[in-house]
Amino acid sequence: MLQARLELSQAQKNSFYKNLEEQSIALIQRLSARSVHIYISLKDEVNTQGIIEYCWENNIKVIVPETLRAGLLKHREYRQQDKLTTGPFQCKWPENRPEYKGSLDLIICPGLAFSKNGARLGYGGGYYDRFLIKHPNAWKAALALPFQLIEHIPTNEQDCKMDQILVAKAGFATKV
Repeated sequence: MLQARLELSQAQKNSFYKNLEEQSIALIQRLSARSVHIYISLKDEVNTQGIIEYCWENNIKVIVPETLRAGLLKHREYRQQDKLTTGPFQCKWPENRPEYKGSLDLIICPGLAFSKNGARLGYGGGYYDRFLIKHPNAWKAALALPFQLIEHIPTNEQDCKMDQILVAKAGFATKV
């Protein structure tokens, strides 16, 4: 999956990312979300900047994860003027923001692969699974490039399924 992401041309990436941005905005609108937890994308992940900017423009609270070494995430509100700091795994989050402990309407998760029934293969640390279990009422979505949607992903009792996988393909989303 990682290699396939690296092999995409910039034009392909831009097209896929724009499509996923449009699908994400439509989902935010459908849910009437007032708080969105979203990752700040790393170099080869689906670009989330346009989604974040949409939230800012529409007064929707943006919450991003701070990655801790202990396999845990802290959560920080991310505002447009914030300066970002870099931590483990090159993850970025806003400096000098208190931990966010409020409710979340939508959680957009990263991942390597996803199944049609909502299973998610992350990066192996269990960070998001430990986080997602604490937010049973939040809608859980993932952004996937077409080759990241596969038939089956082995899961165990600690794995949290996504409510929806948004797949980069014109006008297409897989609802679980």
